[in-house]
Amino acid sequence: MKMEITFDDVKKELACGNRVLLMVRHAERYKIDHNDPTFGESLPLTEEGISTSIKFGENLKEFSDDVQFVASPLLRTVMTAQNIAKGMELEGIDVETADLLGNGSFYFSDITRVYEEFRDGSFFEKIFAYFKNGTQCGFTPLLEATDSLENWLMEKFSSRLGVFTSHDLYIGAFLHARNVKTDFTFETWLRFLDAAAIIIERDGKRRYALLRAGLSDKCLGVRK
Repeated sequence: MKMEITFDDVKKELACGNRVLLMVRHAERYKIDHNDPTFGESLPLTEEGISTSIKFGENLKEFSDDVQFVASPLLRTVMTAQNIAKGMELEGIDVETADLLGNGSFYFSDITRVYEEFRDGSFFEKIFAYFKNGTQCGFTPLLEATDSLENWLMEKFSSRLGVFTSHDLYIGAFLHARNVKTDFTFETWLRFLDAAAIIIERDGKRRYALLRAGLSDKCLGVRK
């Protein structure tokens, strides 16, 4: 079974009757201030982020007749979903938001503590320790949070194709916990618009993969 897939693989899965939920990292945004306790809630996408989101949608527009969009409430994830929809020729549709894809994530047990842990700029150090150990200050145990997230996703997902826009920490944690990618480093971290794919076969069996969208070579935001 392939652990890293492309858009062509996603289209093949959908074409043979399987359903696919993509938990997509938002597109390129501006740099988050480490002193922002909202984790950049109001940060928009860059122009490149907008254009690559549209390209993401263009890759899947043949499935626009049965697609579901859900986004974290943060501006960058909502904009990503809206522009993916635009690329699928569904411009102007309402995008449902869900805080469980954002700052209300299952992975956080104490968001204030998480903010304090990250504000020194040690994001990657802390999350890689969380992945390795399964626990971290301010976080729900990794496997417990992942099971809760997947159960919620399956309850929420009702279409042939799901585009759920979220954030790299949660997507990386999901992929690690499901043994898709357990050797993340900064160099191999999720790029903008990479996604965790949950493939649901016609008999209900689930498979997991990392969609490398190939639409950005960046994993960090840019300065204004």
